[in-house]
Amino acid sequence: MNTVTMGRRAAERCDDFGWHPRGRIDPRLVAETMQHPSYGMGRAWSRSAGYRLTEAPERIYLVYTIEGGFEFEVDGAAVVADAHSLILLDGEAPTTARTLTTTARFVWYLEPTFLRASSSRFRFHEPVSLGDSSARALSAMTNSMLNSPAPSTASAHRHLGIALEHLIAGALEEAGSELGQDSRHRDGVFMAAQLAIEAHFRDPAFDVSQLAREVSVSARTLHGTFARLGTTPRREIERRRIAEANALSDAESLSAAITAERAGFSSAKQLRRALVRTSGAGRSTPRP
Repeated sequence: MNTVTMGRRAAERCDDFGWHPRGRIDPRLVAETMQHPSYGMGRAWSRSAGYRLTEAPERIYLVYTIEGGFEFEVDGAAVVADAHSLILLDGEAPTTARTLTTTARFVWYLEPTFLRASSSRFRFHEPVSLGDSSARALSAMTNSMLNSPAPSTASAHRHLGIALEHLIAGALEEAGSELGQDSRHRDGVFMAAQLAIEAHFRDPAFDVSQLAREVSVSARTLHGTFARLGTTPRREIERRRIAEANALSDAESLSAAITAERAGFSSAKQLRRALVRTSGAGRSTPRP
């Protein structure tokens, strides 16, 4: 059974879990974790906290925010996860997280067999609202594991890791997190957002929050509009930047760094990741 830790000891437990604390440690931080090389699960509460996640290409992270909210910065892009939302994170992408208010959350990591960022049919870096049955199933399994002695055999750990991955996939499917195709039918908000993306996509700082302000709607309304059309604001901004990078690659002999900068990416590395997310193997970027 895992013992409850608070304050600095809880921060050390988070650090071991792959969430490296940043800034002042909340003395009321509470953390409980269970870890295995191929998966881990935990729960935590705090008034305020900031973290940098371990970059691990073989790993994915998941966060289910029960109360409060998180702001993530994933590969240079800001993403807000409200209460009752689940977000799937690629362990290879540089990621930081900070709580927006007093926040309770479940956290997991996996070395996935099919939930990989490069091949999964589920959306990464985009929070989704969980249904009640999925939320209960995930929290029940996690609470049971945290409240009981860890499995004693490698075989038991392997089966639990597989069960956790399939349970998460079921939750994502129930939440409608499957990748969809863009619709040809756009409503007024969507068209206004596309015009704003066209005007500002070359600015690396342009993100979903700024897009919402340009269109004069809330970020929630913006996400809802794009979701009905089978896409997301973040994906549309990234899609436009990729199209620009491809056009520059065809027209000019530029280095990867200059191509990325002109297309609105913060770095050539961010551009390469975007290409992989979009097309699996991705289109090769120019050599420096």
